[in-house]
Amino acid sequence: MDKKRANAKYSDGKKNVEVNVSIFLWDEDSVFYVYSPALDITGYGLNKEEARESFETILHEFILYTQNKKTIFKELENLGWAVNKRKKRVISPEFEDMLSENEHFKHLYKSKDLVRDSSNVNLELE
Repeated sequence: MDKKRANAKYSDGKKNVEVNVSIFLWDEDSVFYVYSPALDITGYGLNKEEARESFETILHEFILYTQNKKTIFKELENLGWAVNKRKKRVISPEFEDMLSENEHFKHLYKSKDLVRDSSNVNLELE
């Protein structure tokens, strides 16, 4: 398993969603952040654990919302993911593509002391 990625599996009993994305951590003014450029979501907290919990909550809400609205594939395509709707498979963008196409990530990567890290996220759809 790539130790620089976050992994998540979701199931509502009928549908399963598995997420495997790179995450980056940094702290600024005593606040810790966890960011996924592949999903363009950020969690934060007063320590690394709180930041990861916040990230997991936001990731869970993203999956719930997009599945309920039936827009998950469209949202992932908008974020640069390769989507095969027929086979219900998605592949996250390459690091170099995220860096060149995501201005927010490019700025963070150049201006912050980012740490690429791992996280195991296991949540179930309600």
